[in-house]
Amino acid sequence: MPIRSTEIHSAVRRRILEGELQPGHRLVIRRIAEEFGCSDIPVREALRGLEADGLVEVLPYRGAQVKVFHPDEVREAYLIRGHLESLATGAAADFVDDATLGQLQMLIEQIDEVLDADDVVAYSRLNREFHEVVFSACPHRRLHDLIAKLWDGQVGLVTVLRLKKDRLRRSNDEHRAILEALRRRDGDAAARLALEHKLGVGDDLVAALMAEERRVGTCEATATDPTAEVQP
Repeated sequence: MPIRSTEIHSAVRRRILEGELQPGHRLVIRRIAEEFGCSDIPVREALRGLEADGLVEVLPYRGAQVKVFHPDEVREAYLIRGHLESLATGAAADFVDDATLGQLQMLIEQIDEVLDADDVVAYSRLNREFHEVVFSACPHRRLHDLIAKLWDGQVGLVTVLRLKKDRLRRSNDEHRAILEALRRRDGDAAARLALEHKLGVGDDLVAALMAEERRVGTCEATATDPTAEVQP
């Protein structure tokens, strides 16, 4: 049976999210096609899907590579998403029912479990599911759809930039605080907590990205100048 583009998409996507393929890694179509024993066509289709996911970028004259995130881009993304998700979370407070609250509690517990197992891919999936369940109670469907579209285009930010486990645990504690505000039907508190949560994650992602850029810059400088001092 011929290999399908969806299979290539899933395989490469997982490698990116698990950190096997780092930002800037070149994705050579012919090499991938040889690995999967297929023509170039399904590989091109898979890469287009990964580009839509926000995990791959296609550069003129250079081809496809794992997306390189820039601090200003991340900061802007979380600023926009933070305010939209805050609005949706606050609006959901008057509409959540006991079944929804129970589902949110279950997801928080599942996130704790996958963090214990160091499964960052599962964390990313469950984290999104938690927020999606909250947004599903929001009566503003166009707002929900807009958030989903933005999230689809930024799916790799947390997993690719690799926040530390203690930060991810703190993020889940923030989920707990949002859930408690929803239990009280306190829309103002839920909105405020959701905004602080999203902006805080964004700030930490920017800090992680800038630290990585400094590390790479120092390594490159040392490689080109053996006499260069490495600052602690």
